[in-house]
Amino acid sequence: MRFRGFWIGLCMATALTTTAARSADEECPTFFPDFRCDRSGRYEGFVMPMSSPYLFEDPFITTSLSAHGIWHDFPKSSVFNGGDAWVAALQARVAVTDRLAFIATKDGYVFLDSHNPVLDDEEGFFDISAGLKYAIIDRPEDNFILSGIARIDIPVGNDQVFSGNGDGVFTPSVSTAWGIENFHVIADLGGRIPFDRDKESTSLFYNLHLDYGIASFLVPFAELNGYHWTDSGDGTFAVDTTLAPPNDTLPLGIAQTALGTGRFEGADLVNLGSQNVGGHDLVTLAFGLRFPIGRHISLGFAYEFPITHREDIFKQRVSSNLTLEF
Repeated sequence: MRFRGFWIGLCMATALTTTAARSADEECPTFFPDFRCDRSGRYEGFVMPMSSPYLFEDPFITTSLSAHGIWHDFPKSSVFNGGDAWVAALQARVAVTDRLAFIATKDGYVFLDSHNPVLDDEEGFFDISAGLKYAIIDRPEDNFILSGIARIDIPVGNDQVFSGNGDGVFTPSVSTAWGIENFHVIADLGGRIPFDRDKESTSLFYNLHLDYGIASFLVPFAELNGYHWTDSGDGTFAVDTTLAPPNDTLPLGIAQTALGTGRFEGADLVNLGSQNVGGHDLVTLAFGLRFPIGRHISLGFAYEFPITHREDIFKQRVSSNLTLEF
């Protein structure tokens, strides 16, 4: 039952494949490119990144549905004392023109299984993030594209899964891609700027994707994801615990002190607004495979783990993704 939402998303994506019917030599409109055109906003040979899916946005202007299933394992030393989380999410992108796209890159439902008796098992929705992406430089003849991206996190998630905190986050970034023959590079750099800098932490993020297409249907890749916190929150986010009946909540800072876990943040998943995280870094490495199925469908799998001394809540992650894209 945990994957019901995920599989519904996959079925929706697969159903749209019946719309690809118009011949390749017929010109597509430039405003809201037609699904029936034989159009692909992604350069030939390039594949979508997989790790850090809520932050790592590639520069291509596409119309797509992208369904994600994620298993996230917590370290024994974390506040969860081990345990894990399952996430099902569906991203959507719409090419308004050949250079401008509307993107909705964060949503999802999470099932949280904590091995810490002080924290209950919980489930609920993450916050929603949406915005615009614009191709500043688009040179398909040189296999080079550079895009600017602006997104806003809307704090509508459930606090039981550490969401719904603060007044939202502005996430500007720049993303680029370049390739030669079967080798491709995608990279981005961005920041997360809360509207209420007391409630949520401020951070920078960077991502790098490298792949080499062995065949048209098999593309192995490696990805590096980094997070650097530049400013802390005030640690007042209310956390459900069994330590403070009858209210059952404690401020995050007090809960972290009481549980002896130190200060930590939520990587790419959530912004906790923790105290004393400014200057901290978390870097992860991912390896995976992409399986392009024809021109518009791609299936992917990835395994990700931290390579810094700090792990925070990141022990390992296994991700799967199915994308229908034009």
